[in-house]
Amino acid sequence: MKSLYCRRPRGPSIHLVTTQSTAVLVVGGGPAGLAAAAELSQHGVGCVVLEPRTQVSHRRPRAKTTSIRTLEHLRRWGAADALRAAAPLPVAWSQRVTFCESLSGPRITDFEHAFGLTNQRDDRFAEAGQQVPQPVVEEVLRAHLRRCPGTELRLGHRATALAQDEDGVTVAVRDETGASYQIRARYLLGCDGAGGMVRDQVGARYVGRSDPRPNFNLVFRAPGLDTHLGPAVQYWVVGAHASAPAGLIGRLDLAGTWWAILPGVEAAYGAAHAAELITGLVGAPVEHQVLATDPWTARMLIADTFRDRRVFLVGESAHVNPPFGGHGFNTCVGDAVNVAWKIAAVLGGWAAEELLASYEPERRGVIEQTVASAESNMRMLTDVLPRDAAAIQRAKRAEFYSLGLVLGYSYAGSPVIQPVPAHPPAEVTSYPPGDVTSYPPGEVTSYPPGDVTSYTPGTEPGARLPHHWLPDGSSLYDRLGRGFTLVGPGLDGHPGVAALAGTARRRGIPLALAESPPAYPWAAEFLLVRPDQHIAWRASDPAALDIEAAAGLGAVK
Repeated sequence: MKSLYCRRPRGPSIHLVTTQSTAVLVVGGGPAGLAAAAELSQHGVGCVVLEPRTQVSHRRPRAKTTSIRTLEHLRRWGAADALRAAAPLPVAWSQRVTFCESLSGPRITDFEHAFGLTNQRDDRFAEAGQQVPQPVVEEVLRAHLRRCPGTELRLGHRATALAQDEDGVTVAVRDETGASYQIRARYLLGCDGAGGMVRDQVGARYVGRSDPRPNFNLVFRAPGLDTHLGPAVQYWVVGAHASAPAGLIGRLDLAGTWWAILPGVEAAYGAAHAAELITGLVGAPVEHQVLATDPWTARMLIADTFRDRRVFLVGESAHVNPPFGGHGFNTCVGDAVNVAWKIAAVLGGWAAEELLASYEPERRGVIEQTVASAESNMRMLTDVLPRDAAAIQRAKRAEFYSLGLVLGYSYAGSPVIQPVPAHPPAEVTSYPPGDVTSYPPGEVTSYPPGDVTSYTPGTEPGARLPHHWLPDGSSLYDRLGRGFTLVGPGLDGHPGVAALAGTARRRGIPLALAESPPAYPWAAEFLLVRPDQHIAWRASDPAALDIEAAAGLGAVK
């Protein structure tokens, strides 16, 4: 076999004989990689996932919020109930964020039903949000993938280099024993995070900036710790002074494990004064054991490209943002779903390679808005917020009620979405490639976040299909197929439906039919819905729905 090499000077060349093969190689088994594998499996496509960590560490909980939209994807995969069962904090336990002077001090204000947390059925979505540490999410998805035929988790395996040619990607891998081998794939998903090798190997670079302020995380055990403030998924201790540092604190479980985030605290100081910092947040000394410390810097970074031929950057290999608002991990899952169903469609022979070109145009706008929203949330943290309920409600509402961002994002303008009148683009500050700079607090963000609190369901092409509960208690989403689905009235015997189904059959495109419920506000419309529940096309006659263009098989008409 001929030697393989990178066509451009994008990392070291490798010359390897291929000994293994897979259709899709997923490099990185964090949330993005596991979600990508789950989505591929949903469409009958196996893959190999390479992940250096053999065990998931609970001492670095990272993300703690699984959003409504991510839970809706888990529902499609059949894993939502497993995640709920594994979550240490049941939704019924609390849906509140509390602002206070300390856990022992007075309450300032509350945000009820934050982060989409509710134990009541809501017509707008199929699944409520869930507070659950990221390690638990990863464990649930690992267990799910072990039950998926054709999906192989290779834990303890690390990709070290890659090379592309016209037909695929060859990757050098080192396993847990230090032995090396190589694997060949038609497509590679780089899900190996901000410090991974895939982005560098394809020559992509982050563009953006870093916040100059330090942050310090703590995980500690304090079984005797409680608060008169009542249950909350987060407590924001507001107003820094000598005896009470500002910060965020909350339970990781109901057995005495807690987390804390302390803005503005340097790593050395935090490590040396952890006990004092915990005492300040609690408002009184408490017996505790520090389990982990983690200094970090907030970064607002987006890769200059998400794709190089057969390699796609997914999740934090493509973007990173501050954690405030709980969007980072969930945005990574959104990336994974978007690219994975498209790769599955191409491999299944019912979509053209051109479909893959829509990944970056569809996801970049969502990511820009997410990064901007997280950065905006970061501007008013506990060290600068006043101890004033009205001011806190004004300043932090968008952080805890963001359905406009979580459910209201759209893929309008995509090359495989029915064209609609364009909205005027927001002005964007241009940064040169590779410019990762610090910025002073208060500087205007490059990507205006818009109103993330407002969500109005609608059927404009590109939008998520509006949700609806059916009379039998199931969700409209439960009636959608794994390929495209036609949602509309009077489908049985409709000549336009027969025409659309004939086109789908001729092109090999999977098409399911779902009758619109009579009470559905959009029951008179014919909607062509993609596997990811987004509307590709809308028409008054199903014969006018361009399923070929939606699958990348023809020019948009």
